[in-house]
Amino acid sequence: MLARHFSHLLYEPKQSLEEADKAPAKPLEIIFHTALLALIPTICGYLATVNIGWDLGAGEPFTIAAHKAMYIAIAAYVGFNVGVYAMGFGICWLAKTFNVTPNPVHCIELALITSVPLFLAGFSALYPVLIVDLMIGIAAVVASVYLLYLGIPIFMHIPEEEGFVYSTWVVSLGLIMLIVFMGVSVFFFSWLT
Repeated sequence: MLARHFSHLLYEPKQSLEEADKAPAKPLEIIFHTALLALIPTICGYLATVNIGWDLGAGEPFTIAAHKAMYIAIAAYVGFNVGVYAMGFGICWLAKTFNVTPNPVHCIELALITSVPLFLAGFSALYPVLIVDLMIGIAAVVASVYLLYLGIPIFMHIPEEEGFVYSTWVVSLGLIMLIVFMGVSVFFFSWLT
């Protein structure tokens, strides 16, 4: 069911979000799709890090031994899954401010739908040139934020003005979570080397 919404999410986002709101996904669908989508950046990043090497713009491409890259890939996979669920619960938690009591599963569905461009950007890791992947990543973040600003009023059934403020709070929460995950990643990466 969710895959049908993903198929036209990028060219008909409002209609896709409205359809997803009318037919909420089941918890097992969300778990399955989150696990499947999180494999994209995990596998592509692993292959690029071990087999191709990252071009950082100076010197030889940077590679990591396969066993170390496997630990990083597993940690990234867990982090991607945790990130979607944490954002979903964050959306649900912030709903109290706007006197909305959404279903937590529906909030996680919104977090998953808005993160689809970020997961699809994981394919760019197969061309591991830092500046190219950075530009694709920025475009994916912009698309995800756009989907969030579009989706909050639809999923929470609130006016667009309140949805704008609500979405801004969710983006702020997402930035805080990103900083925490980056800190954990740096700690984990330094532990491996």
